[in-house]
Amino acid sequence: MFKKRYISNEKIEHPGFEIKSQLRARNLSQKSFAQQLGIQPSHLSEIIKGKKNITASMAQKLEMALNIPAERWLIMQEEYWAKVKSAELSNAKELNAFNVLLEYNEVYDMRTILKSVGIEDKKPSEQLEFCYNELHFDSPAIQRQAELGKFHKSEKSGLDIRMISTWAEMAKYKASQLPSPIGFFKRESTDDIAERLRLIFHENQNTIKRIERVLSENGINFIVVPKVPKASIDGYSFYSNDIPTIAITQRYNRLDNIAFAVMHELAHLKLHFYDASMEKINLSHGEEATVSREESEANEYAANALIPDSIWEETPAVKLNPRSIQTTYTKWAKTHGLNKWIVLGRVSHETGIYMFKSDESRNIN
Repeated sequence: MFKKRYISNEKIEHPGFEIKSQLRARNLSQKSFAQQLGIQPSHLSEIIKGKKNITASMAQKLEMALNIPAERWLIMQEEYWAKVKSAELSNAKELNAFNVLLEYNEVYDMRTILKSVGIEDKKPSEQLEFCYNELHFDSPAIQRQAELGKFHKSEKSGLDIRMISTWAEMAKYKASQLPSPIGFFKRESTDDIAERLRLIFHENQNTIKRIERVLSENGINFIVVPKVPKASIDGYSFYSNDIPTIAITQRYNRLDNIAFAVMHELAHLKLHFYDASMEKINLSHGEEATVSREESEANEYAANALIPDSIWEETPAVKLNPRSIQTTYTKWAKTHGLNKWIVLGRVSHETGIYMFKSDESRNIN
């Protein structure tokens, strides 16, 4: 849970504190000073403790006893009242903001979001302003309804909509901070973009920067957003300020994962995005039967873009055990100038066999 910090820590001193300081400096007891003022010691004690205020008549008595103008005592009292009122209003404002954030926290993991942008220690009112101005949140009820409408319960057992929505908001905010891409997106250029990306992935050298460059040249922004717990997200495509954007989690530092995720989201831009309101979140599905038609189309496009079907049809027959597959397909990949991990990644996707022995070459370079 994000921090509950809405009570003002400002120390507000009642003018009775000044009376106490004067008595200490003059070596006077409260009892003798009360006699000098002509009031009960208990009355003076309550003023010093801040339980009673200094009236005009008391200010006159203090002026005569301490040679401090009555006007000064009344000004101190007025300043005290003003500070108390201001603190009450501030605390009420912060408490109200905190309660609104609590409602948003039912939709998103607000602690994760606020920490990701470096304002987890700010006052609730400042955090709420960020939600309104930078994340463009509507009321908590509307945000809740909007997020629930993005997902279908059949997509995956145990789907944590709250954490997926949290990650998506982090992606949208990060995208909003990016400069405009170099070029302009043209749907008819998607296959050319895919071909340039395919070469980058198979070479796997300075991969992230080269992806950013190619996509920017074609009017697409690209970002890597840190993973969050309980959100099995591979990629996300959406429009940010009318600019098509591809975001990935890089949940695993593996070339085949990022290659497939980027191509998958590129496929959505080509096949399924018709206006700037579209968005697609690519979740890791447990069963192929639960994948929607559009997700299946994006999967097919990604697989073919990375390794054309005409080449994939030439794959050798091999026994279905990880060691045999890895040995045979590594040699086959080298013969065809392909990255072995992209080849083995496709094998895994199609066969469900994932127990291959990884090495450093599988990492994103």
